[in-house]
Amino acid sequence: MTLAPIRGAPPGAPVPDFPIEETQAKPAQPTAAPASGDQPPIFPMRRRQTPIEIGGSGITFTFRVIPELPAIARASMIVDIVADAVGSSSSHTVGFLRMSAATARTFLTDLRNGRSSIVATGDEDGTVQIEYEITEAGPVLLVRKPGRRDALHRCVVERRFDLNTTAGELLADLGA
Repeated sequence: MTLAPIRGAPPGAPVPDFPIEETQAKPAQPTAAPASGDQPPIFPMRRRQTPIEIGGSGITFTFRVIPELPAIARASMIVDIVADAVGSSSSHTVGFLRMSAATARTFLTDLRNGRSSIVATGDEDGTVQIEYEITEAGPVLLVRKPGRRDALHRCVVERRFDLNTTAGELLADLGA
């Protein structure tokens, strides 16, 4: 086996005394697993820091993590709530809240762990608060004005949304 000089070494540098082996690419092996119609659909991978939308009952919640910019701004999470107008293609903003990273982590950890009832408030800014409950109808998100008991909107989260996975992805975006 021949020895090769170190790549980028100056001319006349000593040749190393260990062998250099050529890497060989292995051909791809075909899989023997048959394609099955019973397998769940594979969703494309989500890119980090991409907003996540969940909804139901004509309401959409968009969760967006704002990463930390050292010496400029701390990480935070913004939740925008939009309602679809009945019988119309238009929609209107119900409200929003902006949580510090610490508050968002607490909310998302409780959500991921299946706790009920959880209240999320915008400790940095916001016009509404969100309350999460598990009911007989399924997971429900209530939108309220801060300090009020009457709900502006009640959203039964559609079954296609996995709140545990969503919370985990948002926690990862926050660096938790």
